[in-house]
Amino acid sequence: MLSKIREKTQGIIATFILALIAIPFALWGINSYFDAGPRVAVAKVNGTEISQNDYRRALEPLRGQLPPQTVESAAFKKQLVESLVEQTLLVDDALDQGYRVSNARLANLIREQEYFRRDGQFDVERYQALLRNEGLTAREFEQRLRDQNLTGQVRAGFSASAIVTNEEIDALVRLLRQERDITYAVVRPDSYRSRVMVTPEEIQAYYDKHTDLGRSPEQVRIAYLTLSAEELAKRYEPTKAEIEKAYDENASRYVKPVKRRASHILIEVKGASEGAVQQALSRAQALEKQIRAGADFSALARKSSDDKESAPRGGDLGEIRPGVLPAELEAAIVSLKPGQVSAPVRTSYGYHLAKVTALTPEMRRPLAEVRSELVRDIRARKGEEKFYELSEKFRDIVYAQQESLEPAAKALGLKVRLSDWFTRSGGRDMKDPRFIEAAFQPDVLSKVRNSDAIELSHQAIAAVRVVEHRPETRGSLAELRPEVERRLREEKALALAQETGRALLKRLREGERLEALARSEALKLEVRKGLTRGAKGVEPQILQAAFRAGEPTDQRAAYEGAAVGSQGYAVVAVTRVADPEAGKIDPALRERARRTLAEQRGAGYYEAYRAGLRQQAKIKIYESALQ
Repeated sequence: MLSKIREKTQGIIATFILALIAIPFALWGINSYFDAGPRVAVAKVNGTEISQNDYRRALEPLRGQLPPQTVESAAFKKQLVESLVEQTLLVDDALDQGYRVSNARLANLIREQEYFRRDGQFDVERYQALLRNEGLTAREFEQRLRDQNLTGQVRAGFSASAIVTNEEIDALVRLLRQERDITYAVVRPDSYRSRVMVTPEEIQAYYDKHTDLGRSPEQVRIAYLTLSAEELAKRYEPTKAEIEKAYDENASRYVKPVKRRASHILIEVKGASEGAVQQALSRAQALEKQIRAGADFSALARKSSDDKESAPRGGDLGEIRPGVLPAELEAAIVSLKPGQVSAPVRTSYGYHLAKVTALTPEMRRPLAEVRSELVRDIRARKGEEKFYELSEKFRDIVYAQQESLEPAAKALGLKVRLSDWFTRSGGRDMKDPRFIEAAFQPDVLSKVRNSDAIELSHQAIAAVRVVEHRPETRGSLAELRPEVERRLREEKALALAQETGRALLKRLREGERLEALARSEALKLEVRKGLTRGAKGVEPQILQAAFRAGEPTDQRAAYEGAAVGSQGYAVVAVTRVADPEAGKIDPALRERARRTLAEQRGAGYYEAYRAGLRQQAKIKIYESALQ
């Protein structure tokens, strides 16, 4: 789930790291916790340490997403640390340049995530549950999301600063909108199959070389047993007394906070002089006097407010959320009753007159409304408690009674399930690399014992046992001869078609005409007019060849050729090239071209910036700490 909340970054490791983010509990008053134990560094970047805990937190989620042999390799771990090093460099430099992410901005980024919404609104309980399922902490989320946004600001700055000339835009638009008329023919392998001869020696050599042909990989079927807090929670039915007790103990959680809607009139301070400040205050006081004398607040806001965004709405600021407005203005609004207007309030923007237009008082949600949430939370808590109570017993029985999973299932009230056949690469209903790795352990594969307990998450474990095993096999040459012969004929026919096509292209470039060659070789001519670089309905290789070719002259076409996969070889004649007329270019297309060039150039600047940071940095990686 959370792995989808990501920005595009360079490299698979960086993508995983930056995507694995969580929500700050601190925003809702729940304390985050800190790592215990001594701090061991895996790297040092310009004096800043990357701790082993940071490294492990980045590594752990990848264990369930990538093959174990990949995750445990030294090269992969080194690449992961390199990615953390680069992220540290980028974040530190962004902070040095003065980039910041405010608490209000961070809160908005969190609330915008669709995964944390229910019925279109941000839902704290949903976010907390998802976060628990991912095993992530508030501290990790807040810092990672801040870091991600910081580096995104820097990258956006490079794109915004890239200068693109009109000549470059025109050149790109010409390329994008250039049209070409082509005539082409494809030399196909079908007509060459009957000419192809295949010898027994070639068949034997092909069989010997292509050892994957006709091979059935090693396969297993397993019995498996899982114990999870989630499944245990479903078994528990809370009593009425438990529900009422949870409701009373968590009273503040089920309170709908006060909602205020407010409007304001802003009088900007134009200049830093005392006179400018006094002039703005006098304007605000004059407006306040008019309002208290009965003037309409909304009408005055439309006429006099310097806030160009809210003025057309009569100064309406909408529902006031904590931490969004300047603190002085927010405090003034909180102190007002509905319909009241404040005295002038000074902020960094100028002087404000504020009015509360609506107020919904704090209200506790009734028990009937939150009962389902209470039941869900009680079950989740009981499921966790039961999981921790039974998990050690699960491990002990699975280990002690190696001949079967049934004793553990019977003792814990679980059900042994059977998988379909799968290989070392998995199968239709077996995707989890941890199950696959456990099943193919030598002593598990030989049906000698159950696997050790497999950690699926911090609230789920499993064990597997192989019930059937099929070793790897390969069909004999006699069985595979028809397929080998077919493949050889296809390859030889395709090679002849491509050889013929290249010879035809050479003759065309020497002066012969495509129409005459097509007749002599019994080729079908195809004509396409007005092709652009993004045209549909033409094989990509043919389209690329058409735009790779030069421009035709009055006397002759321009020729190019291209292999078209298993279809053969295409010879292409470009008969007309037309650039778009300057006066007929859509302005929106020019703007898209400008943005494309700016983004490409900005990306180049950004890559140079990253390389420069790396070159100048003092970096030390402690490979012995990469466990």
